[in-house]
Amino acid sequence: MSDVLFDLRSYFLLGNYQTAINEGTKATVQDEATKIQRDVYLFRCYIEQGNYQLVLEEIKSTSPPDLKAVRLLALYFLDSEKGTQQLHQYFKEEQMANNLTFQYIASLIHFNNGNLEDALRCSYANNSLDGRAFVVQIYLSMQRVDLAEKELNAMQSLGDDAIQTQLAAAWIAIAQGGEKFQEALDIYQELIDKYGQSVPLLNGVAIASINLNKLPDAERALLDALEKNPNSPETLVNLVVCYQHMKKPPEILRRYLNQLRQVAPSHPWVQSLAKADMSFDTNSARFSI
Repeated sequence: MSDVLFDLRSYFLLGNYQTAINEGTKATVQDEATKIQRDVYLFRCYIEQGNYQLVLEEIKSTSPPDLKAVRLLALYFLDSEKGTQQLHQYFKEEQMANNLTFQYIASLIHFNNGNLEDALRCSYANNSLDGRAFVVQIYLSMQRVDLAEKELNAMQSLGDDAIQTQLAAAWIAIAQGGEKFQEALDIYQELIDKYGQSVPLLNGVAIASINLNKLPDAERALLDALEKNPNSPETLVNLVVCYQHMKKPPEILRRYLNQLRQVAPSHPWVQSLAKADMSFDTNSARFSI
């Protein structure tokens, strides 16, 4: 039996959100369960594009639990406090609490709130490839590459060729570093050759290339990513790092730094830079004559 949602799901996982929306709109879906899963991916694509209000308006309180879970994510990104309150309310409702889509969305929200233990608990309860891939991300954020590798082994037994498994392998290779950077680069390039460029894949290529000292290749990938999304914080961060290594003129670095500060003032990298600047100014004042 053919998987009518394969292209939609694949493009979503790889960050080609508009292409995923186009594929989902074209897909001929008959049964209700598949229609719900199609709409889950479609609305999550709109969330990734920042169209939160569209999702809130189109998904109603009477919608199926999977779609209510997606609506929760849109609400959270618009108002994290309200979204977190709604999350706790849904945990009290058995139908929602046992829903796989809700468990995955709950893990995302817990992670964004810094509650890593709760995020892991929800991801393990999900027990899908998506859930396991997110477990890998959580462990990597905790610098537990060993535990991430164990999770990858479990994913490979479920689906070695699955996109989630390949992406998880690339993330772990980046975290391991050294000769593994080439392995990560090969995975990202193979996915691009098969499915086309996307902002996440191009950033993966760039990170691996920077660490392999292939700076022109990294720059090319990041400029391609900027063409797809000029306001991608991760692309701007990686481009600044790349240009620092390439010793580009200070005015170019300042231009992209200013753009990054405008589009993502609360990005961790921006906040770390601001703290470093503040510390430098404080120490400079202390020793000034």
